[in-house]
Amino acid sequence: MTALLLHNLHIIDPFGEREFLDRASIVIQYGSIKFVGRGYSHVGFAGQILDMQGKTVLPGMINAHTHLYSTLAMGMPAPRNTPKNFVEILQEIWWKLDLGLDQASIKASFEAGLLDCLQNGTTTVLDHHASPNYIDGSLDLLANSAEAFGINISVCLECSDRNGTANLKDTLAENLRAMEKFRSNPYVAPLLGLHASFTLSDKSLRDISDHLNKFPDAGIHIHVAEDLADEQDAKARGYASVIQRLDHFKLLTRRTLIIHGIYITREDRHILLKRGCTLIHNPSSNANNQVGILESEIIESLHAGLGTDGMQNNMLREAREGSLIRSATSSTQIDYLKLLFKNNPDIAVKTFGRLIGHIEEEAQADLLFYDYDPRTEIHDQNFAGHLLYGFGKPTDVMTRGEFRIRNKALVKMDILRIHENSRKQSIKLWNKMTEQSS
Repeated sequence: MTALLLHNLHIIDPFGEREFLDRASIVIQYGSIKFVGRGYSHVGFAGQILDMQGKTVLPGMINAHTHLYSTLAMGMPAPRNTPKNFVEILQEIWWKLDLGLDQASIKASFEAGLLDCLQNGTTTVLDHHASPNYIDGSLDLLANSAEAFGINISVCLECSDRNGTANLKDTLAENLRAMEKFRSNPYVAPLLGLHASFTLSDKSLRDISDHLNKFPDAGIHIHVAEDLADEQDAKARGYASVIQRLDHFKLLTRRTLIIHGIYITREDRHILLKRGCTLIHNPSSNANNQVGILESEIIESLHAGLGTDGMQNNMLREAREGSLIRSATSSTQIDYLKLLFKNNPDIAVKTFGRLIGHIEEEAQADLLFYDYDPRTEIHDQNFAGHLLYGFGKPTDVMTRGEFRIRNKALVKMDILRIHENSRKQSIKLWNKMTEQSS
């Protein structure tokens, strides 16, 4: 692959080796960064040279938990029966949506969602999928869709008892098949998806654990204690907490993703630290569902990552909204840029096994370029405020050393086709959801 020299850049890589660097250059070859710094000589350079005209470059961002299957939910009709609590929100909205999905609507959801990820500078996605009526091959469809956009993807399909024993068996089989198929793929990280503890019996957890043991260094991706109902269910089954229930079945490993965790205890925290699990915080979703706020001490001590739970694909906006929600509800503040630009890259390293999310030598060349003309001075001491409140969408997006968006135009992708299809599929999906309520 021909080497590429990008020069005349302003680099911002929060919590990286070089957080702020003016008049810099980046050299890329074989999809990885080979040089970052000033004063790189163009003389004798054998590859392509691009003048980036003073654009500001950030590392491609990572969404540590989302649901691409919910992409077509935007603007959907309100449920016929107004939910009164969190479990009813699942029953009246999200479980009807995932039951309505078929292959065509899932593909439209993946394509439109991944397109929106790219446009907002999200180049790595840890997805949690659900489609009870389209199971076999659903994770292949997700992986292939992400590959078409050059996006790193973690795949899993949620297991749950709520759709019957046969459905759980098929869902588990799809997870295990994907774990075997993609275990050596550098751009696809398979995990075993579980919905939540309260929708799984002890027998189901035991069967899942037995199968997981056959895969060394495997992990689960599960919602935990998002609402108090999850904890109450675990206690009714004879366990002190959801975390202790999962630990009883040996489902907590260094690659396990624990999502939400709003009601976990101090003892749960010690278990998660001992097992090396990863906690993912989703502030905008928690606020939207009014389920509570994750304690600042838990976030800090577990080095939590930042996800969106399907609410959006703009990670800078998620960090900003998290900061504002925290300011309104807690006396203890959290540095959400640290979750986004330090903790999430650390999670990506653990999940994919290589350096993602920083502008450093040997990191994957996932880069975002902005025409950012600040109205106030920007320097190494104040760029955080600019990131949270000044930056818009990138003009150029590169993954694996290739431009996917160049000067605001998609490269080798048809946005009109993708959006036309997603609009058509959304209408069909909403009609199916309405029929379930009839």
